[in-house]
Amino acid sequence: MAIQQAKMDEFIRLLARHTPNEGVNTTILDNMGLFRMSQPMERTPILYEPAIFMLGQGAKVCYLGDEVYKYDAGKYLIVFLPMPLEVTVTEVSPEYPALMVGFRLNLSRLASISLRLDAVDATPVHRSQNDDPSGIYTSSMDVGLLDAAIRILRTLSDPVEAAMLGEAILDEIYYRILREDRNGALQTVLQRQAQIQQIARAVDHIHRSMDQTISVEALAEMVNMSATTFHRHFKEVMHLPPLQYAKSIKLHRAQALIRGGKRANEAGYMVGYTSPAQFSREYKRQFGYAPSATPIEGSF
Repeated sequence: MAIQQAKMDEFIRLLARHTPNEGVNTTILDNMGLFRMSQPMERTPILYEPAIFMLGQGAKVCYLGDEVYKYDAGKYLIVFLPMPLEVTVTEVSPEYPALMVGFRLNLSRLASISLRLDAVDATPVHRSQNDDPSGIYTSSMDVGLLDAAIRILRTLSDPVEAAMLGEAILDEIYYRILREDRNGALQTVLQRQAQIQQIARAVDHIHRSMDQTISVEALAEMVNMSATTFHRHFKEVMHLPPLQYAKSIKLHRAQALIRGGKRANEAGYMVGYTSPAQFSREYKRQFGYAPSATPIEGSF
């Protein structure tokens, strides 16, 4: 227990050292970002890209459909596909900011490491055929995972070490997560990867077709499913019905366009809205403010 606490203390010190700025802090590693937030955040819609997030300080609650995911210091969150979450941040202050590291997730890389682990680890793996694969997962960091996170943070002080060791340590982080979860929810996701990939194709189409009308029937045909089966599998993975997910993604894209300088009506047209009034109404329902009142800064 003392070792775990000592490592948590070092993890927090390193996060604090490498997050001089509020919000997102980039690093010399392409697949890695750091985050600091010094004020609590009320429930706010945020589009999460596929990633692994490890929290050192503070507490977060993520809402997705009817599901609630809570994680605080010493826990991690994995998002397998782009997810329109609603997020709160608590237990923070300027003296005690929320501190977090995030790694862009490569699902193929994770699956490859899982196959290598299966080849050398004789521990029986009991993967349930009945559990639904979820596109989001949270758990606690063990000592091995925490140690790997500390070592990758240390490399940020030395560009040569970061270049030579960063990707190898990221592989270790994938391995540590897989090893800790040999019979858990993550294994269900990997075992049902074919289903995940079908939903991922539909999600990718939604993201590439922002200005088009999306139908369940067209998405289902694209992935060779009946509309009923597709709707059920999509909701199992994404925790939202397909059309609700598509609407949320369109509105998040419009928000990004407005923050990038587009006028509200122009952003609405670019994501498929032909009625400015409908766009404004649905935008305000999702974000709590009108398109014209969109804050410039992003969220944690």
